[in-house]
Amino acid sequence: MKKIILILALAFLSLVLAQSSYSFKLDDLLETLEKPKPKSQPSKQEAPKQEAPKEQPAQQGGGGLIGLGESLGVFDKKTSRILKKSVGAVQAFQPIGLEEEKAIGGSLALEVFHKFGGMYKNAALQTYVSLVGKSVAEVSDRPEIDYHFAVLNTDHPNAFATPGGYVFVSVGLLRMVQNEAQLAGVLGHEIAHITRKHALETLQRSKLLSGLNGLTMAAMNKDEGLFDQVIDEVSNVLFTRGLDKNLEHEADKFGTEYAYRMGYHPAGLNNFIQILGKSSSQGSSIFLSTHPGPQARLQTLGRFLPRYKAVGLYPILANRYRTTVKGQL
Repeated sequence: MKKIILILALAFLSLVLAQSSYSFKLDDLLETLEKPKPKSQPSKQEAPKQEAPKEQPAQQGGGGLIGLGESLGVFDKKTSRILKKSVGAVQAFQPIGLEEEKAIGGSLALEVFHKFGGMYKNAALQTYVSLVGKSVAEVSDRPEIDYHFAVLNTDHPNAFATPGGYVFVSVGLLRMVQNEAQLAGVLGHEIAHITRKHALETLQRSKLLSGLNGLTMAAMNKDEGLFDQVIDEVSNVLFTRGLDKNLEHEADKFGTEYAYRMGYHPAGLNNFIQILGKSSSQGSSIFLSTHPGPQARLQTLGRFLPRYKAVGLYPILANRYRTTVKGQL
């Protein structure tokens, strides 16, 4: 029954691809992203200023359980100070919120366009990649995000994802892809970086945020240079240093799973990595240079793929990819 439902889902996608008047308004997105970032203004997250509470008698200790323990004599002063410092350390690693994620990801999306050739001017190709990507994102672990997909006008085989739902693939990469299952696997890998919050996780571990009690829009509005520092830090990770190799392996596995959930053959990403590994374009591909080597990725996926049984009915859609994409490049 599951196979029949997935095949019907892909059939429906085929109908959409054939008849849809869907248009990816990337110009609108760019106009939104290029608006000046907010200056120092009162944030919705900032609570109104209140009169400082009167100092409590020393024997009452601090607030919460630590203060209660101190008042009852369970904790001495030294132990209380250590516990309070520990609580502050935990607060510093609170997750970055969606509003902050979108602000960071939107600014990085602009940087992607400026660094990697801008948008490829072909509405039909943009629509096709967006439909495949949104279909895969819909069965991901964060389907509620408003995802945006775009094709970059560069011959280098690259793919990127920035926090908040922005995914990019290059014309050079699309020329190397052989079927829709491979495209779904590549897009799934990038979607997984967003759903698993890999860039944000790396940012939170950086020295840049070590002195903050969390990264909020209020904090970035208060310190106008902080936002630029955050963008520089994440940009360096995504485009130069690369994410931790374990995060890339995780994105391979989750991306494969997302494509499979949508009904594509699960070996799509694995097969594309094989193609890319044999290509002479390796040196110019950030998709490879900031990732673990192809052999390591293939070994990891080789241990993961056997979990998918009876995948013979899951299509790769080579003919549809050739007729839809190859004529647009």
